[in-house]
Amino acid sequence: MAQLTSDNPILQLEDVRQRYPNGHVGLDGVSFDVATSEVVAIVGPSGCGKSTLLRCVNGLETIAGGSIRLDGQVITGPGVRWELIRQRVGMVFQEYELFPHLDVLGNLLLGPLKVAKEERTEATARALGLLERVGLADRADAWPRQLSGGQKQRVAIIRCLMMRPELLLLDEITASLDPEMVREVLDVVAGLAADGMTMLIVTHEMSFARAVADRVLFMDAGRVIETASPERFFNQPATDRARQFLAMFRFDGPPQRGGAPS
Repeated sequence: MAQLTSDNPILQLEDVRQRYPNGHVGLDGVSFDVATSEVVAIVGPSGCGKSTLLRCVNGLETIAGGSIRLDGQVITGPGVRWELIRQRVGMVFQEYELFPHLDVLGNLLLGPLKVAKEERTEATARALGLLERVGLADRADAWPRQLSGGQKQRVAIIRCLMMRPELLLLDEITASLDPEMVREVLDVVAGLAADGMTMLIVTHEMSFARAVADRVLFMDAGRVIETASPERFFNQPATDRARQFLAMFRFDGPPQRGGAPS
């Protein structure tokens, strides 16, 4: 089993526990570190706690015990200013969450102008550059309703990048997409990985996790059951539960890490 700790951690979870009001256990003593520029894929069956884990890191769920540290600073407990933490920790959800009353550029500029108080000219230039990078240079003035699902998700990713996050959380970002749109989104994430973006990725795209991740965490019933390099996890899983889970998937031609975003 691979080590759960890193020499240069930006994120540290120690014995994190979470329970819902109905008594259901969301997380049951989760501990691991994430190093700067590391890409960690979190996989496991539905309902195992993957998305709950990301929501706890982003402050959308309250933990019942343990601690979460960002760059050594505890970000759990009373007094945490989440409006500041979320400038450092970006999160992209399964649903695109774009504001329908704003065009693409308006969606991208809202955070930098209203929250980070950036200068409009500089923020606009950066937004247009990012749109060009992901193949959407001609969609700056389009409305969300005029975009395909893959285009919306690429805009959602760029909106997070506009805040210059230190850590990016991706929660099943391809789950709502038609199959032909999945690749265009995953190519963007592969490009971010190649650039050294630190990411926690919850995904059911096993071939993608295998190609892009530095490390894979396998969860079940709110716990981290296994952690390993992608090569080790997918070729020689250490637990029967992981072998049972992987038996449900085919691995067809994963994207190659290091490819530029399309």
